[in-house]
Formats: sequence, structure tokens, C-alpha cells
Amino acid sequence: MNSRRTFLRSAALVGAVPLASTVAPRTAAAAVPAKPDVKITAVNSYVVDRAILVEVTSDAGISGWGECAFDGGALMKTFVDDRLKKEVVGKNPFDVRRLWDTMFFENHDLGPSGALPNAIAGLDIALWDLKGRLLGQPICNLLGGKYRDKIEAYGSVPIRRGRVSVDDCVRSCMKFVEQGFKAVKVRIQIREHFMNPDPDPTFAYAAAVRKAIGPDIVLMIDANNGYSAQRAIATGRKLFERYNVTYFEDPVSDQNLVEMRDVTAALHDQDIVAGEKCYTRWQIKDLIVQGNVDIINPDVVKVGGITEMDRMATLSSCFQKPIQMHNTRPTISTAASLHCMASTPLVARFIEFPELGSTFDALMRLFHNRVKLEKGVLHLPEGPGLGLEIDGAAVRAAAARS
Repeated sequence: MNSRRTFLRSAALVGAVPLASTVAPRTAAAAVPAKPDVKITAVNSYVVDRAILVEVTSDAGISGWGECAFDGGALMKTFVDDRLKKEVVGKNPFDVRRLWDTMFFENHDLGPSGALPNAIAGLDIALWDLKGRLLGQPICNLLGGKYRDKIEAYGSVPIRRGRVSVDDCVRSCMKFVEQGFKAVKVRIQIREHFMNPDPDPTFAYAAAVRKAIGPDIVLMIDANNGYSAQRAIATGRKLFERYNVTYFEDPVSDQNLVEMRDVTAALHDQDIVAGEKCYTRWQIKDLIVQGNVDIINPDVVKVGGITEMDRMATLSSCFQKPIQMHNTRPTISTAASLHCMASTPLVARFIEFPELGSTFDALMRLFHNRVKLEKGVLHLPEGPGLGLEIDGAAVRAAAARS
């Protein structure tokens, strides 16, 4: 087992070929630095208030932290502890892509969408954070460097099919505007099993929010897969013509890509956004090729983490489809999303950001720092790995209370 000092000495050699090798005769074999000999010694998952966190510990005395998708805390913990942990303990964290493939394909029969990639995300993000901390580099540098170090956020407000009042929705949207946000999104949350609601709450909220925020703030509507194609086209046109809604998200079921393509073709004045429920690069490929949406919005804590998100970014660039990342978590998810968007050439204008209020108070206390939000703009965290400092003792105490 290497000490941390020994590891750091060997890591410093990576990528640094001695000067003499640059002038050696062609017949001389060039020295090839060895991969740092570091091993993963433990994986621990913690269900805390509003989050499922994962810690990956190495024998160099350094840990990385990740986050699973929030739904199903007990299920996520079981997946991590009973199925995924054994695939990474004892392995080198620098083999992160191979480890992702092992975790995914060894458990593929349990379902390639949903719970499996949601759980893998926690370990994968932690592995990238660990790699960055071991090398003293931010994750975006490990992904090839950055195109940008900040990105505009849009405020995301749920109405739960009308269970949140119009006045409360307006107040939430105005909080974002008052903080300097240039865009807000109202999530109608209709869902497929309440398709084509009658009466439809969408227009009352769109009208009230547009009146409150004025003409210059971007207004987005997320139907959450709630319409048939014919109804989505009629709704989208009305939203655009009356309320200047220029982003229309998940207008139809993402299980029906033929209808998604029809809606995208008909609503040429709006950007049709989808991809929140695409959990793998193969689903994103089908969404792009068959659904032909304008913007894809996968979620880093749902798609299996940074490794798969990076693959999706490469794929989307082949079709010139920008990424506007789905993100409803204010901490690790936001930081990981920013590193991915920083290193991706083709991104949309915005990234999603949730209303904070008191909802995330307990969760935010587990972090020594947070992503910088300034006048509606999120800044790429500085420092190694994710750039976030987690209070491990506080996390463990919070998990024990949950």
C-alpha cells in the first residue's frame, strides 16, 4: 500500500517525460510513466435529507463524493451497497470508464434505465471527484479543458398539476427574477397518466407568470410528457402566440418518439426540449435520430454520472444538438453538471436550477461551500475534483438520524 506521499511522487511523473528522452536516438525506447498505483478501499452510501450521497475512499487517504438521483433512497442505497460496491473496491479509480461499463453491464438485466444508472451516478461522480483530488485538478480539466467557466441558470418552479396555486407560482418565479435570473420555467407536471387534462391548468399559470415577469424574461413551460401530439401542437402554438413561450419541454411522452418528431416539426418557432428520462447514450441517440428535438436535457445524476454524460455530449455534437442540462439538485449535481457543460463545445444558453427556500436548508449544511450563484449565473467551482468540500462527519451524522 502506498503512502499518500509516495503516491504523489509517482503521480507527479505522469505526463512528464525526462528531457533526455526527447533527444535520445530513435532506437532508444522512450520511458513510459506508470499509472499511479492507487486503489479504492471503501464505498459508503448515505441517505440524508433531500439527497443520496456516495463516498469513495482510496488508500492514498483521499476520498471523492458523488450523488445518486433522489428518488427511492432505500433502493439507491441497496443498489450501491449490494450490487455496485463490489465492482469498484480494490480497483484503480483512474479506470473510471471501465468501472462504469462493469457496473452497468454486470447489472444490465436488472434494468438499464432508471434505478441502475441513477445509482451508478453516485459512484461515477465520486470517482471523478477522487481522480481530480488525487491529481489536484478540477474535473473539467480531466475532461479536456473548458470552453466556459460560467453559465446562465433558469429558475425552475413546479405546480404539481395545479396543486400549487397560481399566486404561489408567480411568487416563486418573481423570487428568481429579483435575484437576477433571466429565465424561469413552470413545470406543469401533467404526466402520461393524466394526459390532455381538461380543463388544462397550463394557460392560467403562463398568463399570470408572463404578466408578472414582463416581456424580457424568458418563459419556459414543461408539460412533463402530458399531451398527445395533436394537443401538444395546439398548446405550444397558443403558448408561443399569447405568452411568448419559446422553450417547450417534454410536450409528449418520451416513449413515443414519432409523436415527438411531429411536434418538433410543427412548432418551428419554439425550441422543443427533451431527454430528462433518457438514461443512456442509446436512448439519447434514439431521441435525436427519431424524435429530432431541438435541445437535449439529460440529468447527470440520472444518466450514470459524468462518464455517460460525456459520451452523450460527444454524440449530441455529431448531430449539432446542444445540451441544456436538467438539474434539480443544488449541490453535487449542480457542480457535476457545470463541469460537464464547461468541457462540452455545444451547449444551450441555460442550465436548470431549483428554488432553494427552506427545502434544502438541512442538505446545504453538510457542505463547507456551495456553487457560486450570482445574478442568475452559476460559476464553475474552483479547486480539485468537483470543487465542493463536503463535511463527512456531518454527512454520517445526518445519515444516522435519517
